[in-house]
Amino acid sequence: MNDVEKFEIEEKLNQDFIFEFVELRHKLGLTQAQMANKSNVLRDKIAKIEAGIYPPNIKSLFKILGPIGYTIKIEKIDNKK
Repeated sequence: MNDVEKFEIEEKLNQDFIFEFVELRHKLGLTQAQMANKSNVLRDKIAKIEAGIYPPNIKSLFKILGPIGYTIKIEKIDNKK
């Protein structure tokens, strides 16, 4: 696998994560402010994650997702998509 292919895979995974993050918030009927309040983080951080400006670290994700009843997991990449 060359560098371009690696970059494309990484970008696709990042886009998929952002989509799922926003989708979860919408599914729960939360605004960015409500999600931030429940998680005790700044709304600006939620907005930057959703805009792809701020790549959250694992601790940040646990801090955001835990209080709303979610977590992250390791999952095999399905390259058939």
